[in-house]
Amino acid sequence: MTTFNVTRKLDFPVDKVWEIAGDFQKSPGPGIIVEVEDPGNPALGGVGAIRTITIGKVKVRERLESVDAPRSYTYKILSGAPMKDHLAKGEYIPRGAATEVRFTIEFTPKIFGIGWLVALITKKAVNRYIDEIEMTARQ
Repeated sequence: MTTFNVTRKLDFPVDKVWEIAGDFQKSPGPGIIVEVEDPGNPALGGVGAIRTITIGKVKVRERLESVDAPRSYTYKILSGAPMKDHLAKGEYIPRGAATEVRFTIEFTPKIFGIGWLVALITKKAVNRYIDEIEMTARQ
């Protein structure tokens, strides 16, 4: 199992960041394409929703596992990546007038020995996702 974190500070309040990032069914910005296959259970904040997200050349299918609005959600990659047993948690932590965005990701690579490479690609995709949140918040 490979586990890593991506942590960044955004100079916007948590409510603004959550407004952009907390809806699993919409894109946080124009550089990311989100296609919704199943909206999930609205009474549970969309838990069970399935989406395909495209960030650059990376295209993966994900399912929303839990939501603790406006602070966190967890999701799994179902397909589109060379990994299995994937679980990620996105956290949005108030830090005064700013927000700490933290993604904790764990997975098992499908091919032995490439965990470092899959982690590198995933880190780039997560940072791009956070970049889109930040650009949208500035508008």
